[in-house]
Amino acid sequence: MIQRNLLKRFECYLIEGGFQPGDKLPVEQDLAEHFGVARSTIREIIIHLCLQGVLERHPNRGTILTIPACESIGHDLAFQLHWLGCGCEELKAARLMLESTVAAEVIRCITPAQLDRLIRINRKISEAEADPAQADVFDLEFHLTLMEIAGNRLIQVFSQVISLLFSREYREQFNSTARVRHSVESHQQMIQAIRAKDLPALHRLIYEHITPL
Repeated sequence: MIQRNLLKRFECYLIEGGFQPGDKLPVEQDLAEHFGVARSTIREIIIHLCLQGVLERHPNRGTILTIPACESIGHDLAFQLHWLGCGCEELKAARLMLESTVAAEVIRCITPAQLDRLIRINRKISEAEADPAQADVFDLEFHLTLMEIAGNRLIQVFSQVISLLFSREYREQFNSTARVRHSVESHQQMIQAIRAKDLPALHRLIYEHITPL
């Protein structure tokens, strides 16, 4: 098992050592000598950070520092938050804050292609109304796409909290054709507000969409 203190020391070593994405780390033996531990312990830390998407191991190039994908970071965060034991109301409040916060940036930044993407996703939700579980997958995609359009990578990471509200324990009550149709109509109104650049309307629609959940 990786020693937490050693892992923190290793993380500080990377940050304070000025490493940048694309940089090659020293070989395992040199790192083991630097930290005064066995080479196998360093290997465990490297594997752990590779799984986190921070490092990559290449047979001919060694271990390289890389940029983790927002989706990967968000997935790990969502998994950790699951065990934090946040209740539905707490998650819903966080979701409302996130989506309301990005509304202005969505209106400012959205391109015609991104608007078309939202329309296509909403159409997929409608087409899947006979399969509410599949419709829910597209519903989540719609809201995560809003976060992506805002263009802030930190928001994209934190937006993964939304995925927790789409877990089965919270969504069983919405697995109906009527609920899917309601969601499609609500999304359509949001799309219209975005197209019209009507921020007050978009804020209202987001509130009305989330609070009854």
